Amino acid sequence: MLDYKGQKCLSCGVEFKAGDDIVVCPDCGTPYHRECYNKEGTCINTTLHEEGKSWSPQGDTGDDVKCQRCGGLNKSNFEYCSHCGYPLKQEEADRPFNGQRSGGYQNYGGGYQNRGGGYYGPGGFGPTPFGTGMFGQSADPFDYFCRSYGVDPSEQVEGIGIKEYYKYVRGNAMYFIMKFLRFSKEGIKRSINFPALLFPHVYFFFRKMYAQAITYLTISIITSIFMTWLFTSSIDMSSVTSYEQIYTAIAGKMSDPLMFYGVLGISVVTLVSRIISGIFANYWYYKKVTREVNQIMTEPMENMTRDELLMQKGGTSMMYALLAYIAANSGVSILMNLIM
Repeated sequence: MLDYKGQKCLSCGVEFKAGDDIVVCPDCGTPYHRECYNKEGTCINTTLHEEGKSWSPQGDTGDDVKCQRCGGLNKSNFEYCSHCGYPLKQEEADRPFNGQRSGGYQNYGGGYQNRGGGYYGPGGFGPTPFGTGMFGQSADPFDYFCRSYGVDPSEQVEGIGIKEYYKYVRGNAMYFIMKFLRFSKEGIKRSINFPALLFPHVYFFFRKMYAQAITYLTISIITSIFMTWLFTSSIDMSSVTSYEQIYTAIAGKMSDPLMFYGVLGISVVTLVSRIISGIFANYWYYKKVTREVNQIMTEPMENMTRDELLMQKGGTSMMYALLAYIAANSGVSILMNLIM
């Protein structure tokens, strides 16, 4: 993600600073203060539009740099590959045998580089964010995250440092922080979250988003109850003894308007609710995390540190997700057994 600090708004000429509300032109990428863009009403960087080019930071040539390890393309001002974390700029020390590289390992200031691309040893910085020694110089995963994605460690989201977000989110923090920065700077609310699309109430319990979790679990229970009532009111259950007979009877009743429109209505409600969940789940999580992190950073601490409270309140809960999955499936099974 581009760091706009030090760049100037084309409308007012003032340099961007941390915490500014920045929007970019969807066609050429030129950044503006949101207030300036709203005042202009459109992008005024007409030269780029006429030439079909994209905006690039001052001092940036705009040429992409290819990673020597994975082949991914990166902005020229990135120090590390945004795809695999490999250093993009190599500066070798003048050491004995540097010219002899027929294979094996290369010495880089005390650390060694495997021919596969990974660094280890005292002078290396590895592609994995754990520990020291053979896994890299930095023991701080947050430092690795910032280097890999070209993110300024002092970057803020709604006045709160991204390191606090990192401590709160923990699981898949890189993905979510990049989303949060985009929501904050570009003012968008939509993105795609496939787990929330496919298993909404399970996903929300996993992320400790209890309001959304209970809402979607309630929708699941209500639609199951309505579907059960629909089946029992349309089918003579005394004449069926197996699930196969129930399915056959349902198929035979689909010409009945009550059955057809009832099933259609339930399907539409389920589909629409899941699409909404899949599109807005990341934004809802962003608002929840922002609210709770802000509360933790401002309230007085008594029995624990802020870092401990961030980790306690945040993170994920596999237990809640598993219980939600079992509850939903058990409810359906109980209902089916009651009607048979």
